[in-house]
Amino acid sequence: MIHFQSTWSKMKVVVILFVAFNAAHCFVNPYRTIREEPVTDDPGPALYLTPLIEQGKIKQARNAAQVNFAGFKNVSSYSGYLTVDKQFDSNMFFWFFPSFSNFETDPVVLWLQGGPGASSLIGLFAENGPFKPAKHGVNLRKYNWVHGHSVIYIDNPVGAGYSFTNGGYVKNETVVGQNLYKALLQFFQLFPELQKNDFFVTGESYADYLIERMGKYIQSTEVRRAIHVGNNTFNGESSIVEINLALDIMQSVAPWITQLLSHYRVLIYNV
Repeated sequence: MIHFQSTWSKMKVVVILFVAFNAAHCFVNPYRTIREEPVTDDPGPALYLTPLIEQGKIKQARNAAQVNFAGFKNVSSYSGYLTVDKQFDSNMFFWFFPSFSNFETDPVVLWLQGGPGASSLIGLFAENGPFKPAKHGVNLRKYNWVHGHSVIYIDNPVGAGYSFTNGGYVKNETVVGQNLYKALLQFFQLFPELQKNDFFVTGESYADYLIERMGKYIQSTEVRRAIHVGNNTFNGESSIVEINLALDIMQSVAPWITQLLSHYRVLIYNV
């Protein structure tokens, strides 16, 4: 059991559950490549929330981030971009699902897919989110984590999924952690009522037949418009992230986890 002093005084506990290993010489990316689909219609502009957050326009930012799309079966969610490095225009895409049960008190879970460079939307659609791909659109997943938890899916690091950068690809895990922390700071400014809730960080490497179907669906014009990504490229090929992290890749997740742990009181740290 490891305890850290939180700089977010209202945040109670972080529980980090990761399965990791030294893969400097045996790393194999388990994820199927998701083919980039052409943008055939105007999906509207991407939503960059950081300027509104910095101006204190929290209500406006939250209203703008709401996802309104009939195809999502009336499930409440929020999405958009959080800027983590202005020098390189590095922006992290998130998709947040408030708990179906008790949003005000249920724990908050951050899901990170791994890879590195795999989109966390894989976890959303293929593992634990409220949606599962169907032949036409999505169906609701009966057993999902949003029953009893509020879940944040972040495409991490920049260059993964809908997250992007203009030449600021991270070279080591420490910067990965720093960017995550910057994104989380902004997220909890956007949802200050969640700062008092228990907070969990978890992730996994996984792939299955749903990924190809998911890739086409999340790049469709109507979904792009709904989740506020505009015509930004979806990077379903994680090699560009792997190349930039090649010298540091998964030798240890400790550097970037430390960036998160240094700001929280930790109950369980399991590597």
